[in-house]
Parts: sequence; C-alpha cells; structure tokens
Amino acid sequence: MSASLSPAPLDTTALNEIKHLEEEIGSVVVALEPMPAYANLDNDQLQRLRETEQRLGVVMVAYDS
Repeated sequence: MSASLSPAPLDTTALNEIKHLEEEIGSVVVALEPMPAYANLDNDQLQRLRETEQRLGVVMVAYDS
C-alpha cells in the first residue's frame, strides 16, 4: 500500500459530531484519512480474506493501494 491510513485531524465540532453519532448508533466510529477506496475483491479473494479473519480472530478491510 503506497499510502497509510491515519486518524483524521478533527476540530472540536467534528469530534462532538462523531461522539453524538457513536451514541446514536451504539458503535465506535473511527475517522481516517485519506479517504480510502475499498478493494473490489473477486469471490476467491474475498473468501481468502474471510478465512484469514477467522484464523487470526480479527476484522480486516481491503483497500486499493
């Protein structure tokens, strides 16, 4: 991957908006930059990703580089 994902620099207003959203949906929200594009995986690639998730006990997200 040529670019790394980093936490987005947010001002107080944006942080408060995200906190409010987290409370509304009952989930943790992470704001990253740059805006990543999800990889368009074929069925075999998606299956490999899911198998690796299960084996490692993690959630993985594939992005285009």
